[in-house]
Amino acid sequence: MKKIRFSLKILSLFCVITLLFSSCFAGTNTLTLKFAAVQNEYPIYAGDEFHKSDEKSYESICKSGLIELLFDKKTMTVAIRETGSNTLWTTLPQNSVKKELNSSTVEIQLSNGNDTVYTLNSQDNSVNFGNAKYTVLENGISVNYTMSLDAETGRGDISALTEKEICADLTVLYTLKDGSFYVNISMNSLSLPNGVYLERIKLMNHFGSYEKSGPDDYIFVPDGSGALIMTGTEDSEFTPIDLAVYGNDVSVDIKAANSECLVGAFGVKRGNSAFLCIIEQGDSIAHINAFRNSEDTLNSVFPSFNTMDIGLTEESNGVKKTYGYQSRNDIALCYRFLSGKSATYSGMATACRENLIRSSVLSAKTVETSSKDIPLIVAIQGGYVNTNGKYKVLSSYGQTQTLAALLKAKGVNNIYLRYNGLYSDANNGSSKKFGDFKPSLGKKSDYEALYSYLSSQQFLLFADTDILSFAYDSSKASKSVFGAKIQLKYDDTAFPMPTSSQGFVKLSELEDKIEDILSHSELTSFDGYALNDIGSVLYSDYSSDFYSRESAKKEISSQTSVLATAKKLMIDTGNFYAVKGADVVSNIPMHPLASPERDAYKGIPFIQMMLHGFSVYSAAGINSNDDIQASFLKSVEYGCLPSVDWYCTEFDDSLDSKYFYNNNINDIVSYYIKANEILSDLQNMRMTAHYEVQNGLFCAEYNNSAKVYVNYTSKPITVNGITVSPLDCVRAS
Repeated sequence: MKKIRFSLKILSLFCVITLLFSSCFAGTNTLTLKFAAVQNEYPIYAGDEFHKSDEKSYESICKSGLIELLFDKKTMTVAIRETGSNTLWTTLPQNSVKKELNSSTVEIQLSNGNDTVYTLNSQDNSVNFGNAKYTVLENGISVNYTMSLDAETGRGDISALTEKEICADLTVLYTLKDGSFYVNISMNSLSLPNGVYLERIKLMNHFGSYEKSGPDDYIFVPDGSGALIMTGTEDSEFTPIDLAVYGNDVSVDIKAANSECLVGAFGVKRGNSAFLCIIEQGDSIAHINAFRNSEDTLNSVFPSFNTMDIGLTEESNGVKKTYGYQSRNDIALCYRFLSGKSATYSGMATACRENLIRSSVLSAKTVETSSKDIPLIVAIQGGYVNTNGKYKVLSSYGQTQTLAALLKAKGVNNIYLRYNGLYSDANNGSSKKFGDFKPSLGKKSDYEALYSYLSSQQFLLFADTDILSFAYDSSKASKSVFGAKIQLKYDDTAFPMPTSSQGFVKLSELEDKIEDILSHSELTSFDGYALNDIGSVLYSDYSSDFYSRESAKKEISSQTSVLATAKKLMIDTGNFYAVKGADVVSNIPMHPLASPERDAYKGIPFIQMMLHGFSVYSAAGINSNDDIQASFLKSVEYGCLPSVDWYCTEFDDSLDSKYFYNNNINDIVSYYIKANEILSDLQNMRMTAHYEVQNGLFCAEYNNSAKVYVNYTSKPITVNGITVSPLDCVRAS
């Protein structure tokens, strides 16, 4: 076997590294090292016999529902057989595939403080060396993989090894329960030599992978609202997908934007069978990776887990690598198998929703409607800080009341008014004290008059605010893995600000901040909170009271539920750990974000299908798109509440005129009335199916037998006796 190079130049640091990292498990310390470059060492391919599967080699372990767990003693891998259709889903690709592949049950990346990252996998570095063993259980099988650079190292006592002996021992548990397949890694069972650290795990990286594809086969990834990689359609634009669940950690990646991936789930459809995988544990550190068939890959999708916080900084003389928290949280996957008419992304969305309700991530309570009309969500911009750093009033309290009355007169009988730009130091709700609104928006009596009018019409007022990214004192600021305050550049294309950044609060301060908001809320009249950042930003906190990303997720979810008991809640973007108590989920992505839509990469309403009937939701204002009509049609297709982003005073400056209400109010009202006719009695219904009927014509089905057709073409289309006009939508009951 090829010898691995070791860098000896910093061995003198190893004792320091060991001490620092031992406290790193408490999550308070970091370590920074500098290298000319980070090197990578990979395993030598042990041969097809360890990386390919033979259907004849599998033995039955157990059955549950319509699936059977199989095991291959030679490769130490599992497979699932659907007993009804005899469909076989294998961990390793079939032996008919000729190319060499890094297929494995587990692939890990290890480091020991030098400049090299070592990649090991269960097939080359454990099974190949004879260092894997299994135990059959009543409802599954447990397989232990000891992975090392050479066979002898893997047979020794790991606790007696030094940092120069790269090795890891972990156990994967495969079980069946209630017709589902579970894959678990208990991180407490992980064994490493002292001074060796686990950076990343890839799990089941070829489960369900395939080479040949039919025209309707696809991989589902949760990119934005959801996307399908159409594996039977050629795609010269494709690049491998890497989605950070709940967005990148701004504590590690200071360039990270808001979340592109709202839920930890992915799937595959092949022929008349499909599976959906839900990441039940480890979601806060998970990425979802997908590949298309190529010279050295297959069509595949799988999760990976960043088990250690690592910040990389490029410098003129090399790379600075900062090690942070080593996660010891368990990893758990749940695979659901679908067949026949359920083997679609609609069926995947239903299975995902059922799973998340069962695990209490989503609520089973359906939407309660107090009006026969759906609300128009009006996000009004009170003021903003312009590019010169000056606060400009765009919509005073009096102007906003006048606009609400105008909408009422034009036939809009239900409004959720979201008031943005209430504070002096940011375009969205950002302040040291909740309710300390900018005086130039009007007198308190003007505000009370606005609220009184809205209440008289049974309209709702949501006060826009940030929770995590308030303008905090330095003593209350969170810190990144680099030891500095977390700073994220403010980005709002509609209302550009001067070059300024957002800081983030210490997570240990979050409970006190929520209590402060609740106490000050009693002094101001409004119906609900519109939270900008809770549902879109998730970070670990390296201040004195350390929080891992998993701890942060739990704390944010807990504190959000406290706010939800006090008033109504509107959550932006919709990371799923934050939406359970939300009355409205706003600004949900309507398109994939990681890659542009095309014939081979299609956007779908996966997120919307999970939420519909359990929470109302909206996209960005339909006027924020240059093509307002197309934006409106997409919102109807996806079952969204119609929404609009407006301001009331026209300024001759850099602001886009499409946000000035007077330029499009009549169009918006007509679109609202159309949406209300179609969607008004569907708010508490489940969206049970979504599909493209024919090129440019889409259909969404609901559990009350309603169908909504949307035609994006320039010609009328007749289907099932119903004619849908060009660029129009209709409902069939």
